[in-house]
Amino acid sequence: MKAIFIINPRTRVIKYIYNNVILYIMVGDYLSKISIIVSSEKIDKLLEAGILASTSSAMNWDAELFFTFWGLLAVKKGFEAKKVSSDYSEYEDMLKKNMKSGSIPEWRELLIKAKESGNVKFFACSTTLGMFGIDKENLEEFVDDIVGAATFLSKAKESDINLFIS
Repeated sequence: MKAIFIINPRTRVIKYIYNNVILYIMVGDYLSKISIIVSSEKIDKLLEAGILASTSSAMNWDAELFFTFWGLLAVKKGFEAKKVSSDYSEYEDMLKKNMKSGSIPEWRELLIKAKESGNVKFFACSTTLGMFGIDKENLEEFVDDIVGAATFLSKAKESDINLFIS
């Protein structure tokens, strides 16, 4: 019986087939890029995005975050998230208290620290900018570029993990 090896260079996974048995072998750092679509301006959702961006940065992964619809408001200069998602409103005071005391970092701080690592990029949705009438000058300094959905999706298809935070 002949053994067959199939190597996927993008995911660095080797598919090994021998005697009707298929094994998948992960080579090296399997996960190396994450793409996140952020479409909410709520504190809890922005905190999730910040935690994932900073964690991926700490793990030396590339991360790309695309802020669209209500999530775009978060990268507008002067924006302050005021509420958590309605499903979690009972935890709003506790979350705000923990962020104020410093036991949980604020979402913007997490994004800025992730950006400083050099392997995290932030994109603003061009369609949503037009819809809300926001100019590039009104975006936070950490935003790398303004792109459309098609451009971001072409970047995201190369990712090992894709998430949608809404």
